[in-house]
Amino acid sequence: MLRAYLVEMTVLRDYARSLLGLGLIVAACVSLGMQTTMMAPGLLAMMYLLLGVSGTSSFDDLNGWGCLRLTMPLSRRDVVVARYGSVVTLGLGGLVAGLATTLVLAVVARVVPLPGELSPALALSEDVLLGMGLSAGALFAVGSLCAAVEVPLYFRFGSTRATQYLPLVPLFALLCPIIVLGGSGMIDESTLTAEGIAGALSLIWSPAGVAACLVGLLALSTALFGISAAVSLRLYKAREL
Repeated sequence: MLRAYLVEMTVLRDYARSLLGLGLIVAACVSLGMQTTMMAPGLLAMMYLLLGVSGTSSFDDLNGWGCLRLTMPLSRRDVVVARYGSVVTLGLGGLVAGLATTLVLAVVARVVPLPGELSPALALSEDVLLGMGLSAGALFAVGSLCAAVEVPLYFRFGSTRATQYLPLVPLFALLCPIIVLGGSGMIDESTLTAEGIAGALSLIWSPAGVAACLVGLLALSTALFGISAAVSLRLYKAREL
């Protein structure tokens, strides 16, 4: 299993390096545009998860790599587990890149006077750190949900065909459940107003509350990847290469 993971990360080495530079630029632009560093780590984590899925899978149909890989001392189970490990690694890498960018911007804002209200806006206060932790956990869970739906498609159909279905993933994974739950009355629409959301956040807006939410969101992401990995393994074993 470790051998398959190292093979996967070796193949992704150049791709991951290019993502690192792109991620730093995106994090800086998002932070400056929103005048807060609160969202940058979570956005980069979600972005890296989704790009990690397409990036890792894009090599499978390239020059017969998917077939060649199985001639190595690697089982299909090793390949599937390594794929999820590489995707999660890239997602965590995006989170670290976002945190590093926010730290650099906070130091720059503290040392160099920035135009407008950027200097106080980019400072790391307690509220910013709480919001950063909560948004990072939520966006990582959203990215995990989309990745958990996408990876089995690649193992079932291959990179070329699966790419055709990717635009449907956000619709299937995010919008459809919200529409169904809202239309069936299982979600009270009054809770989705600004006042309702603010009230819900006030209940967890503390270090202990955010930590509990992070644990729950991490458990949710782990469960999503576990279910997705089981489905992917079943589909990949039945697939003729």
